[in-house]
Amino acid sequence: MNILRIIGIALAAIFVQWLLIQDMPLTEFGNPYMYLWAFFIIPFRTTKSTTYILAFLIGSVMDSLEQSGGAHTIACLTAIVAKPSVENFLYGFKEENSTDTLSSLSLAKFLPLSSIIVLIHHSVLFSVENSGFSEFSALGLRILVSTLSTVGLLTIIHLLLSKRYAA
Repeated sequence: MNILRIIGIALAAIFVQWLLIQDMPLTEFGNPYMYLWAFFIIPFRTTKSTTYILAFLIGSVMDSLEQSGGAHTIACLTAIVAKPSVENFLYGFKEENSTDTLSSLSLAKFLPLSSIIVLIHHSVLFSVENSGFSEFSALGLRILVSTLSTVGLLTIIHLLLSKRYAA
């Protein structure tokens, strides 16, 4: 998958996120963040610098739309930096020439990996937005609710778009 296609998918996800999902009052504690799907379609063999640039661009676009002062950029970069370590911890090292993506994994492998990456992203995002860990219980509940709703949405997207589950 080339970089332009990944950027196009990321922009489409951000567009849907910003226009449809962001203003839905799902809960008072948080909404799902669909734009994280862009991280799951990046091939394993993509260079680190390219991956970091993509994360920076995705986070910057979300920050400019939500006027969140860099919180999304920091969270996206943290999630992308943690992604290879989480992959290696859960599933071992990937082949260098592999064109696989997280979206090509089976559901049993996709769920734990996406849950951890989303949890890392949301923990950083909401901590930066809150300026720390004040009101820890409300922050924890917001992280938990948003993580569960995001992982649920990403799982639905995974089931709908993955070639593995196509009829």
